[in-house]
Amino acid sequence: MNNEATGALIRELRREKRLTQKELAQRLHVTDRAVSKWERGLCAPDIALLEPLAQALDTTVLELVSGKRTEQQTHSEQIEGAVKEVLRYSEQEIDRRGKTLRRRSLLAVLGACLALLILPALNGTIFGEGFAWRCIPAWLCARNSAEALENYDGDGIDRYIARADGVYEALTELKEQGVVIRNARARLSRTRLDDMFLFTELELTVEQEHITYLFTCQGTWRNGKMEWMQIYVPSVGYDGPAWLPQLSEAIATYDPG
Repeated sequence: MNNEATGALIRELRREKRLTQKELAQRLHVTDRAVSKWERGLCAPDIALLEPLAQALDTTVLELVSGKRTEQQTHSEQIEGAVKEVLRYSEQEIDRRGKTLRRRSLLAVLGACLALLILPALNGTIFGEGFAWRCIPAWLCARNSAEALENYDGDGIDRYIARADGVYEALTELKEQGVVIRNARARLSRTRLDDMFLFTELELTVEQEHITYLFTCQGTWRNGKMEWMQIYVPSVGYDGPAWLPQLSEAIATYDPG
């Protein structure tokens, strides 16, 4: 397909139909900038648009692909040439889309690699001290621990949380009382090395009697498992929900050692 010839034909036919670029674009559900680019020969219409474009301009797909009007009685050689043009255009489109997909996949892989390289460094520099590769496995363990708590997964709690004896039973008892963990999240950006101590944070959304509470719980990663601290420190005159000390005690498995 010759983009300039096809673009010139589109412009000619559009003007004959007394359509503006915007009106033609609306019929095809594209932008008027796309129509402008076609007419200037900067690019060709998507192959899926050739038929509706031909209908909108009262022409044929063969004329659009060839970039010129054909006689009413089309010769077999012209048909064969137009078919070859369509096939060639299809191959070009497939190749172009394949290259675009490969480029995007490559960029996604490079982005992931850069994230793995840069995020730990930023983590250590901005939120803590020094380069912290340990932030990655710590966050992965914290994430799995959060999922286990949210799903009330006893095996997962034992696998990812240290000294987890009684945690599942305590959370289940609270659940029976209507205190339910709806959402638990551990974020890489909140996992950091600070004074040689590896901190991570767990965000807990807890629901009780249609009231939602949001808590943040700090913890650390040692020996391949998470150790979570108390959600709050009891104080004189505390007037929060009565079940909070029980929830805090259930999750707290941190041993200052």
